[in-house]
Amino acid sequence: MFSALAALLDPYNRRARFQPVIWSLFPILVAFVLLIPEFQGLWNTIGWLVICGGGPTFLTQMGRGRGKALEPMLYRLWGGKPSVAMLRHRDRRLSMASKTRYRDFLQRTVPGLRLASPDEEREYPAQADDGYEGATAWLLSQTRDHERFGLLFQENINYGFRRNLWGLKPWALASGPVAIAMVLGFETDAWKGGAVATLSTINAAGWVCVATAITHILVFVFLIRSDWVRTAADAYAHQLLASCDMLESRKQS
Repeated sequence: MFSALAALLDPYNRRARFQPVIWSLFPILVAFVLLIPEFQGLWNTIGWLVICGGGPTFLTQMGRGRGKALEPMLYRLWGGKPSVAMLRHRDRRLSMASKTRYRDFLQRTVPGLRLASPDEEREYPAQADDGYEGATAWLLSQTRDHERFGLLFQENINYGFRRNLWGLKPWALASGPVAIAMVLGFETDAWKGGAVATLSTINAAGWVCVATAITHILVFVFLIRSDWVRTAADAYAHQLLASCDMLESRKQS
């Protein structure tokens, strides 16, 4: 039980892993609340059973699993991990002054690190990326303090939320039709052997469920896309590389 509560209390777990699962299944949850009054009195009991059974921990792992598994595909679509790609000489998302400053700091500070020159990057791009990957891995290890690097932590949460929500898109697109089927079935007690509801017999609660399901589908089809995830990934990468300036100031103080 305590580990399950910890999964909800941790801000990254709650916002980047747990919430995407809830949003992907939102139409079904709305349908349960509005269509099945017999269950409404049991929600508190069900909630405690889920928490005691490790439900939040399971959901956070499910939320992370889909997004993390599909992350390499996103990197291929984007031409590489953003924090690595931004260190390339040919990438233009950083100003030349900022990129030069970050590269100089990393080469001076990270033991054994030597970043590729423009010619070396063109001739050996994979080896150059290995060096950039090592540099960003070192940066990650130096920026674990969520209070000192609070903005970086927030950008990491934003990226994790978008990546995991995008990864759960198949669940989300299936949950809308399931919710509509629940409306058609439960509105006239088809689950008890009665007739299935039609559009003319759906009541206000049913229409709320249908509208929620349709809106949910449209949002996931047109908004929850890889370029939406990339916006957050780029923001996180910018902030990670900008931490070079904070680390440099701490080093000099």
